[in-house]
Amino acid sequence: MVDPLKHRLMQGGYGYFILSSASARLAAPAWHADPEDIKITKGLHLTQQDIDAVVADTAQTHEFIGCISVWDGYRGLMAYANQRFGAQDIREETVALLRDKLAMRNRLCRAGLSRVSAQVLDEDIYQSITEPEKYFIKPRIGLASMGTFPASQLTSYAQLAPLRQHAASDKQYAGVFPPDNDFIIEGLISGTECSFEVSLHQGRLEVLAVHEKLEVSQAAFSVLEGACVCPPRALSTVQLAAGTRLLEQVMATLGVETGVYHVELKCDAQDHWEVIEINPRIGGAYIVESTRLHSGVCLLQRWLALITGAPLAEKSPAQRSTFFRVFFGRPGKTLSRLERTPTGPAAVKDTLLFKPHDTLPQVEREIFLGMALWDITDMPPADQPAFFSRTQGYITTEYLA
Repeated sequence: MVDPLKHRLMQGGYGYFILSSASARLAAPAWHADPEDIKITKGLHLTQQDIDAVVADTAQTHEFIGCISVWDGYRGLMAYANQRFGAQDIREETVALLRDKLAMRNRLCRAGLSRVSAQVLDEDIYQSITEPEKYFIKPRIGLASMGTFPASQLTSYAQLAPLRQHAASDKQYAGVFPPDNDFIIEGLISGTECSFEVSLHQGRLEVLAVHEKLEVSQAAFSVLEGACVCPPRALSTVQLAAGTRLLEQVMATLGVETGVYHVELKCDAQDHWEVIEINPRIGGAYIVESTRLHSGVCLLQRWLALITGAPLAEKSPAQRSTFFRVFFGRPGKTLSRLERTPTGPAAVKDTLLFKPHDTLPQVEREIFLGMALWDITDMPPADQPAFFSRTQGYITTEYLA
């Protein structure tokens, strides 16, 4: 996201400064900047002290008016910096509330906006469960679907300790998972799953896209979301409007007045909506590109405009239909082959994130190998399911024995 952000900033007449941690993969940055506009720290994750040091060191050369980070683990740091700079953003405390899945759920329950109960999982509670298929387990604070699974997947409470340890020691996610991070257990939420890509300005919510998750699979201890279509195929405009109304109430209850958000919800057979989680950032994979194609609004540009107080671009009146697919790797395996095998129609965009001979990390979370995005506006709805199925072979992957 660094180069797209640089491009958008320079288009708006702003300069930039890049503050980055060191790379866990010992890789050179995929972006470039003049030495006076970049600092890469020695640590594997950034801290408030790093921000304070940059502000002090560049006091004579840079005047900061805002900060943006698309990395979930740095959202609190972004809020801290924006408060220092007087930019428009939510407070650190609000970021912490949104990322704390237990606190967020309990706040919504107290407000009558969720019917799902949640609590910290301990051994006594685990032993008391008689119908594990009705519950779901997840880290209290987490990302990348690490350690998220139906309670029926857990055969012993002791399995949680190594999961917690693996997350805390994952160098690519350094600083995200605290060593004492709790797991929580909550009621299983059923229904059609969607992500709402929304922005808020002065408390007013605008939905820029809704992505239906067509393929959600369960690895051992993580959820893999393989394909999304926008707008949803399985939900009506009336159902989507009800989801939007709930989301307006949810954001007001949680004290969210500005920013861009990737909110996951489910709508059940009785048209009841439940929030799964609220990510105080843009969505990953091709969410940004899909939303821009669908609505004409770039989520990055919208976020920057909200932070700086610039005018907000309007949605396109003619909205397009999109589909994208993500391809996941097998933890700990070494790739022998990773290549595209296209089938029509042509993808609008695709990306490969690894190459042959790379060894994938041994982690319990999603590992993106690549992804591809299509414009399906002119494809008859009856033809779409067969196309979705064919795209499973768009990227060919093989591993060494």
